[in-house]
Amino acid sequence: MIGFIIVLVIGLVVLVKFGRDILLGQKSRSWPKISGTILQSSLEAHHHTDDDGSTSTTYGVMVSYKYSVSGQEFEGNRRTFSDVRTGSRRRTEALLARYPQGGQVDVYYDPQDPSSCVLETGVGGSTYVLLVFAVVLVLVGLAGVLGIIG
Repeated sequence: MIGFIIVLVIGLVVLVKFGRDILLGQKSRSWPKISGTILQSSLEAHHHTDDDGSTSTTYGVMVSYKYSVSGQEFEGNRRTFSDVRTGSRRRTEALLARYPQGGQVDVYYDPQDPSSCVLETGVGGSTYVLLVFAVVLVLVGLAGVLGIIG
């Protein structure tokens, strides 16, 4: 029973997180854009070691930028609402090349809260896949707690 509760809680947390990202990503498609400047960009590598000792590496892009709305300066670091790491260093380096330090970028910002911003609007397909995975976890956890399975 405790295992199903854990699965249910994990599923709910993931569901809320990716559901929020999808809603914000969709909302960002209608946000106004303004020119910004890349302050810093870098490739971030995360090394993972499994219980059996095997290792893997995933890569992501870290980016920070500044922009101004109605004379007020802001800084942001969100590239996208579906920022998922990848196992491909080459793909990450190609993405990083789009954001050179000092380069100009379009920054999309929430007109109700200009400090909320993103460089790429919408969400990628991987976010929807993770949302479906979360729904499955919730359903399995719920079924286990209710005694339908297990």
